[in-house]
Order: sequence, then C-alpha cells, then structure tokens
Amino acid sequence: MKRRLAPIASLATFVGGWYLLAYSLDKNFATDDGSALIIPPPHRLFEGLNERTIERILTATGISLATAFVGLVVALVLGWGVGLLMASSHSVERAVWPWLIAIQVTPVIVLTPIIVRIFGPSFAARVFVTVLVAVFPIASNVLFGVRSIPQSLRDLFVLRRASSTQVVRELWIPAALPSFFAGLRVSAGLAVIGSIVGDFFFTR
Repeated sequence: MKRRLAPIASLATFVGGWYLLAYSLDKNFATDDGSALIIPPPHRLFEGLNERTIERILTATGISLATAFVGLVVALVLGWGVGLLMASSHSVERAVWPWLIAIQVTPVIVLTPIIVRIFGPSFAARVFVTVLVAVFPIASNVLFGVRSIPQSLRDLFVLRRASSTQVVRELWIPAALPSFFAGLRVSAGLAVIGSIVGDFFFTR
C-alpha cells in the first residue's frame, strides 16, 4: 500500500511546490490579461492548451527530435572517424585532442549565438550545434577503447601480417565497441540537450 501511495505523494508534493513557487514569485498568480508574470501555476498551463497550441507543440517537438537524431548520427560517424585517426597517429591526436577538449569545456549556450550569427537559423546550423556537444564522448571513448587493447592481441595481428584495414576492422572496432556504447549513452542525452538549446536561440 505504501509503495502505491509513494508516487501519488510525490506528485502531490511536486504540484504543491509548483503552486507555492508560483505564488511566492507572483502573489496575484497572473496579470489582468490572465498571463503569468514569471512562473504560471499548473492550472494556467492547461487553460492555454487548445488545438492550435497542441499542433505547435507537436511540430516543435518533431523538429527537435529530428535535429537530435540527425546530429547524433553525424556525431557517431565523425566521432568514430576522429577517434580511429587519433588512435592511429600520435601526431593527429596531439593536433586534434586540444580542440575536442576546448569544444567540450565551452558551454554550448556560448557557442550557439555565434553559430546563429554566422549560419543563420537553418536546420543545418541546428544540427551543427548538436554535433558539437555530442561528438566528444564518442571520439574519446573510441580512442580509449583502441588504446586499451592488450599488447598480446596487437602482437598476434603483427604475426599474422594483417593489413591496416584488417587491424582496424577485426581488432580496433570490436575492441572499441564497449567503450563506444558507454559514450553513445552520454552523447544521446547531450544531443537532446543541444537540440533544445539550439531551438531556444534559433526561434528568436
């Protein structure tokens, strides 16, 4: 019984806290025209729902999901390519890694206005923002996976006189898959965040 009541109690606490916050920020709950000044209480949200509003919400959600999906796919391809290139050459790693770190530590909310100014509010620009935030976990985890290959396996492929293509296809990629999936889980969430942040700026 307690387990069944726990979700209901949590929901009631959440809604009650929402009303309390809305009231504390705006004691009138709304202006004369019925619009909330800061945070609308829950019942105001439902009052604003109509067929047109729902259609706009669904359209915006579809665009955001499409942006996140395309951006994630591009980040996967780019991340694998960059990760394998860095694993194959220390010179490439030294040249590329600092840029990946710089992109990762720079807040996307700082980069997005610059991208909007340069490329305009296009779908490609939205995808570009998503790729920027989602590519690092893929590239870094692919690099980590390849660098974690035991030396005994590397020596085995040398004894087999395997070509570079065989080494990548039969050793590097399978060895990097566990790390890749760990990075994919992070990148998927970041792609959605990047899409939402992009929507915030591209719709202004």
